Amino acid sequence: PTLLHRFHKDSNVFSIQSDITNYIKLPHSSVPKGEANAWIDIYVSYWKAIGEILRAETGNHRHDWAIKVYEAWKEVMNLVIRGYSGSAGFASWTLPVLYTAGKYLRVFAIKADEEQAAKVGNGAINMEADGIGDDVTSGGFEKNERLEDAARVINRVFTLCISDRAPMEDSRKWGLYHTTNLLFKTYFKLNSISLSKNCLRALQASATDMPPMSQFPKAHIVTFKYYVGVIHFLDEEYHK
Repeated sequence: PTLLHRFHKDSNVFSIQSDITNYIKLPHSSVPKGEANAWIDIYVSYWKAIGEILRAETGNHRHDWAIKVYEAWKEVMNLVIRGYSGSAGFASWTLPVLYTAGKYLRVFAIKADEEQAAKVGNGAINMEADGIGDDVTSGGFEKNERLEDAARVINRVFTLCISDRAPMEDSRKWGLYHTTNLLFKTYFKLNSISLSKNCLRALQASATDMPPMSQFPKAHIVTFKYYVGVIHFLDEEYHK
């Protein structure tokens, strides 16, 4: 929290664009112009999102803080996706940025839906919703408007990774299982397990264009196999 406060206080809404631009576009910088501009847009949007988070922590606009945070973070996520899919062409070593943006998009979406439900007396906001335990759906599909929206955005990340045709050493495919796991968690929360099977079919269709599973981080694969096991269990396909 202290770092977030310091980061946000280092600038203001009138100068954030120029402050970030001056920092990233240093003299003799080797970062290509298109990539630099993409990072500038991301950092400016991130600064604005941090402002919404800090205002929520200090108690300002508490009646709709989660919705405002979600919308601000969604803008960050969209700009990150644009950085990978557009002319900027972010390198694969920056994939943790994509992971973090996607993770918190889902978290803030859940909080926003809980906030909306609380307004009409259907529940209270659970500030601790993060982890395997929050896979369980908390209500009807219609009560998860923002999480549905987040699922569509995360699905764009899945497509971004699985369709990459860059050389394998610099491919976004290395982020595929992490993104798939995030989609699984989201679909489980939405009580829409059938959508998870679409991911499995897409992975099977692209198997020959992907590195061996053993080359991916173990944390990604263990989580992936957990969800696949749950899906087979729910389908009563115990032999799998």
